[in-house]
Amino acid sequence: MTVETSETSRGGSPWPNRLILAVWFVCFSVGSLIHILTVAKFGLFANDPADPLPMGFVVVNELFTVLNPLTILLLIFKRRAGIVSALGVVALVFALNIALMVWFWVAKHHLHTVWLYLNGTMGVFMAATAQRLWL
Repeated sequence: MTVETSETSRGGSPWPNRLILAVWFVCFSVGSLIHILTVAKFGLFANDPADPLPMGFVVVNELFTVLNPLTILLLIFKRRAGIVSALGVVALVFALNIALMVWFWVAKHHLHTVWLYLNGTMGVFMAATAQRLWL
């Protein structure tokens, strides 16, 4: 069993790519931990009865309990598949949270922006570094 760790496409040290991957691993590890702990504490498809979300949002959110660890494994063993998975997961996070922003604004007149700081930064970083890791 080998783990894909290629040098940069321009030659040189593989360390920049390793550092970028380390950031990706930390992001998906934190996401995995949060989603797994939430399921362990509240159960699958838990919804606050006092302040419920539409079930579609809850179901999509629960997908991250599986997709985040899967992405980590793919990044380790099949780099390009992991990059595609990571970008897909980040795109799904963006789509879910934009839909939540609209729903919160229409239903509760609340602007839901807390996700932008962590997920937004992570998504921009991953989009900016994906090509470097691909090569």
